[in-house]
Amino acid sequence: MGVFSGKIAIVTGASAGIGRATAKSLADAGAHVVVSARRLSKLQALCQECPPGSITAVQSDASKAEQIDQLVARALEVGKGRLDIVVPNAGHGLAGGLMTADRSRWEEMFQLNVIGASHLMRAAAEVMIKQRSGDIVAIGSVAGCNISPFSAYYGSTKFAIIAIAEALRREICEHHVRVSVIKPAVVVSEFQEVAGYTADGFFKSAARFGKLLDPDDVARAILFMVSQPAHVHINDLMIRPVGQDYP
Repeated sequence: MGVFSGKIAIVTGASAGIGRATAKSLADAGAHVVVSARRLSKLQALCQECPPGSITAVQSDASKAEQIDQLVARALEVGKGRLDIVVPNAGHGLAGGLMTADRSRWEEMFQLNVIGASHLMRAAAEVMIKQRSGDIVAIGSVAGCNISPFSAYYGSTKFAIIAIAEALRREICEHHVRVSVIKPAVVVSEFQEVAGYTADGFFKSAARFGKLLDPDDVARAILFMVSQPAHVHINDLMIRPVGQDYP
């Protein structure tokens, strides 16, 4: 029996990167994980790598409120009304500052990274308040604490989600629900390609940091946060490659 045996979890953006690694780690530790992403084939591949019956795959767009509601409803169906761990991980970056970023993508990124994540956090909190337990772990970023002119809009979405997570923590902690935020630095995944970071730009400047984080490093930290005794709350955690001085 794993440490999370009997627990029901939701992880969005589970087709790759941090979401995929977190979902697999939770499943390997005994949880039943309801995973979502737009790429169903990637979720089906994840199912094959996890313990039999530990994954429920839902093709879903984490920026759309009605699809988030459907995802939560499916998790409650699987969990017979219970929901223990929610990781609103879905999101993407965008290279460039205010003057250089592709402004046609600004609203779409805020809708996914901030509005969609907030909707899932609220839906999860409504369930967890009633059961008087649960963990919500938002994905922030060091770029949300140390704003860079090279990823201004992405950093601003993470600045926002860090604030929202802390506000929600203060709003519902009396109900024994833990709301946390993890703030990774450079994690090598599909994220960089989607964001538009290039080998000559981003990766060249990051080379001085040495070995960068991989998604499993972040997943391991998330599991550490949610495995604490019920009276202990690690609500804010930053994780960097040891050689990364800034941001």
